[in-house]
Amino acid sequence: MARLRYPLVLFDAGDTLIAPRESFGAVYARVLATLGTRLPAADLEHGLRRCWADTNEAIEPGLDRYATHADGESGYWLQFVRGTLAHTPHAAADPELAEAAVEPLREAFRDPESWQVFDDVVPVLTALREAGARMAIVSNWDSGLPALLERLGLARWFDALVVSHLEGMQKPRPELFLRAVSRLNGTPGDALHVGDVPELDEAGATAAGIASVLVDRRKRLPASRRALVDLETLPTLVRGGCG
Repeated sequence: MARLRYPLVLFDAGDTLIAPRESFGAVYARVLATLGTRLPAADLEHGLRRCWADTNEAIEPGLDRYATHADGESGYWLQFVRGTLAHTPHAAADPELAEAAVEPLREAFRDPESWQVFDDVVPVLTALREAGARMAIVSNWDSGLPALLERLGLARWFDALVVSHLEGMQKPRPELFLRAVSRLNGTPGDALHVGDVPELDEAGATAAGIASVLVDRRKRLPASRRALVDLETLPTLVRGGCG
């Protein structure tokens, strides 16, 4: 078997391997409707995006977001649901609604039916495994990601799962990428990281001395930014071809 240019391949999860089947706002709308509150999905999406932006501004880059709340992961998500509702147009000020909604919402996002695996993912993972690559996940996610990947049938492809909340830090901290490389028994020069966010994936991998490539499935990046449109050419890059 020919030696691979990158015998270790690291992957981001969201918008690289998997994506929600519907908008986050639609999930919120569906769950809140079961609690007797009907709000447009678009309004909830607006509130959620505003809350996410505010949260990101308040968190030091690389700090585990769930560690910022005294009650950890559960407290963070309760605070996030409260913030989403506060930013949602026409949402009534109901202090009990967030408390009632947070666990049903978390369960909805743990449900594999809420997620889709991109069509190219399993064929590409199969090709990489057959070529001899060892693979890992490096993702900013809460503690539910390993179980979700298992239920989606993806966990079996990966020799290591490096999940921000379980590691106590998040991308772009280079330590996350280096932990993945160490658990794959390799060196940074052996690895290629694949992700979709330049500020998190590309920046973190580069700081760790790891090559990186961006995948831009939703065409969010400027045309000047060189990125893959999907993963189909990734096995060629891993072997050392031009892709």
